[in-house]
Amino acid sequence: MKLIETLNWRYATKRMTGEKIPEGDLGIILEAIRLTPTAYGLQPFKVVVARNKELLDEIFKKSCPQLVIQQCSHLLIFKAKKKLGPEYLEGYLKEMKRLRNSTDEYIAGYRSKIRKVIDNPQVNRFSWMIRQTYIALGYATIAAAELGIDAAPIEGFDSQALNEILNLNTEKEEAVVMLALGYRDEKEDKLIQLAKVRKPMELMVERIY
Repeated sequence: MKLIETLNWRYATKRMTGEKIPEGDLGIILEAIRLTPTAYGLQPFKVVVARNKELLDEIFKKSCPQLVIQQCSHLLIFKAKKKLGPEYLEGYLKEMKRLRNSTDEYIAGYRSKIRKVIDNPQVNRFSWMIRQTYIALGYATIAAAELGIDAAPIEGFDSQALNEILNLNTEKEEAVVMLALGYRDEKEDKLIQLAKVRKPMELMVERIY
């Protein structure tokens, strides 16, 4: 029940106080991202942690003119890979073999499963990797709420400008979503007292037994 209470408490905070969140709590949120389940465990994304005021101001001015960018404690910028090359895949399989003491036969079979997806011309690989990234966004949002930290997922930004600010090689990766972390400004945020608008359970869930 505590989880449901926490999810009812959280909302997409639009105004923050600028107060910094503890580094220990930030570490927990980042660990939740690291533990996020992804297809085959490939984790085809990285997270940029931004707290430098000059950088946040530049993102606000050039990419995302939402006040919460300037008011947040930290801004998490999720970068999704554009493709998974042999070096990335083999590095992952090598680590799997080490941690699980897997046989060469098992690793070969796992490699084959992954390649059926990433080598399939009918699969939009970037779209597939973006979807994995959004799972991590969800885990980060819930972890923040569990810690009493507000969060605002942000999609509405100029991705080309943000890629340029971060000096990303867009042939390999792109910024796809952001998460502002901080504490709600209870005096300035007009959304704080508004009820959540969600579908009733009977319209959301279809039960098949």
